[in-house]
Amino acid sequence: MSDSDDELSKLDCELLAETAKGRVAISKQVSGEFRAIEDRKRFRLTRIMELWCDGRPLTEEMFNPNEGRAPQSNLMLQAFKVFKTRLYGFVRQVAKKKTFIIVDMDTAKKQNKSDKGILKRAKARINEIGKGN
Repeated sequence: MSDSDDELSKLDCELLAETAKGRVAISKQVSGEFRAIEDRKRFRLTRIMELWCDGRPLTEEMFNPNEGRAPQSNLMLQAFKVFKTRLYGFVRQVAKKKTFIIVDMDTAKKQNKSDKGILKRAKARINEIGKGN
């Protein structure tokens, strides 16, 4: 097991995508829900994550860099997006590598605005995982 795998494991996260420049991990708390997304959407989200890891610019249809801040940790909540699905998370260094950690998701989004309850829950989860930042 590598140092980065160890660090992700300590955060109770698993790796979804990685390149030389960055990685995307997901909290085990929501990883089952991610695996349950229909294949086409899941593959599209994974491709967007790989682009993010490479530092490529993402459109507003793929990524929202500002979903608000978690009040205690002051970390920015961000989201990967595909049609009616959002994966919420934040960025921090894990084993000296830029890492986006997904902490929550909304797979049944019915409008353009984010669900305030899910955003609040995601921010609370960021405060828990982001303590070590």
